[in-house]
Amino acid sequence: MYVDTITPPTIAASQDELPPGAVLFHGQYVINSVLASGGFGITYCARDHAGQDVVIKECFSGAHCRRFNASVRPRSAGSQRELSKLLKCFLKEARSLSSLTHPNVVRVHQVFQENDTAYMVMERIRGNDLLDIIDSGAQRTPAWMVTLSVKMIAALAYIHEHDILHRDISPDNIFINQENEPVLIDFGAASWISDGNAQRASALTVVKDGYSPHELYFQGGNVGRWTDVYSLGASLYHAITGLAPLDSQTRIAARAERAADPLAPLAGNHPGYPAGFLESIDKALSLFPADRYQTAESWLEDLRTSNGHEDTDVKLIERALGIKRPIRPERIAQPPISSEPKKDITTPTLKGKDMALDITGLNEVAGFIGGCLVDSETGMMLAAVGGGKFDLEAASAANTEVVRAKNRAIQMLGLDDSIEDILITLGKQYHLIRPMEKTPTIFLYVALDKKIANLGLARVQVKKVEQSIAL
Repeated sequence: MYVDTITPPTIAASQDELPPGAVLFHGQYVINSVLASGGFGITYCARDHAGQDVVIKECFSGAHCRRFNASVRPRSAGSQRELSKLLKCFLKEARSLSSLTHPNVVRVHQVFQENDTAYMVMERIRGNDLLDIIDSGAQRTPAWMVTLSVKMIAALAYIHEHDILHRDISPDNIFINQENEPVLIDFGAASWISDGNAQRASALTVVKDGYSPHELYFQGGNVGRWTDVYSLGASLYHAITGLAPLDSQTRIAARAERAADPLAPLAGNHPGYPAGFLESIDKALSLFPADRYQTAESWLEDLRTSNGHEDTDVKLIERALGIKRPIRPERIAQPPISSEPKKDITTPTLKGKDMALDITGLNEVAGFIGGCLVDSETGMMLAAVGGGKFDLEAASAANTEVVRAKNRAIQMLGLDDSIEDILITLGKQYHLIRPMEKTPTIFLYVALDKKIANLGLARVQVKKVEQSIAL
């Protein structure tokens, strides 16, 4: 496939940006123009002392700082604290990326501090991003897509091996250079994996409908390597079909109502691809983290053996890139809940001490659809009532993520606050979540019909049911 070389458009400079001709790092770099300006940084096109074009990203938050001559100054004492945090995150991101050397990951040449801020010098990639290629209608043959996919999965495996999560993979962050090589760019929302958990390294949170999985919609969600797997799968889906996939929230809502997943699978609908290839992307796009590939390495492994023998194309690409077989055990996403729909749930006959888990009082709430008692640590439903055509398991799995996120946020901020209840409006329904007062990791959940429900009264009734439960 041929990709025309283009020069990205520049934007008009404001007083925040360095002007054309500005010199950085003792004359080593000269600013040519502004490529982009966002909430946490400004990106410039520049030229180095050898006459080579480079891209320079400057740590600059317009909400917290201003330009005074060339230097960056805080807007207030509070802004000074925020800038210090941002600068620390920026430097960690830049130094981590500078250690990466992979043909399909953007290269960072240099990191330095100047003008009371920091800069990251990257290679200038000429070509088009994948979104431009899709929108242009350029032909994307199965052979081209397989090659691109394997290289991007390998690049993802590489950055994960270095304990980096991208968190913003989408077609506009996959660049196709003049040699037709895909390159993963823009690590501005990245986080680092420490002791198996994702640690934020950037103040930037990015959620892109269609490409972000459910866990990215909530602060403190169950984020891991499987999160990037979903986003890459969504990007490849867009490239194959020419259509951006439905957002994960719409898919969750459909599952909760026991409707079929509105996202059409790739497998069986697009001829010309190797056996197992499209199925692997469908798996990467699974709604629930535990149903996806847990790592990019396991995705590659599945492609190797999808035909019952090692795929020659995959082996050749891996050999060229020096990709090794996975050596680390996989960490499984929690909760390990299957996406397979369950039959209608009915409350069993309660006897003896089991009477303490009786939640049938939820039936009295106006607009009641279904409800359950859930342990957010394990994802297990302890009791359930109602449901009908409503998929309680899918809904409880999604709401488990919400409760976990809230609890993590409270812990991270060092707050003593407790959560009274959480209200989510989704389509034609209210979803009311009430953590147990004495055991906040266990929560009572009820789905209500918006047209019938009285939220004020519903909160009182759900609280009474919660108080009647003795664990």
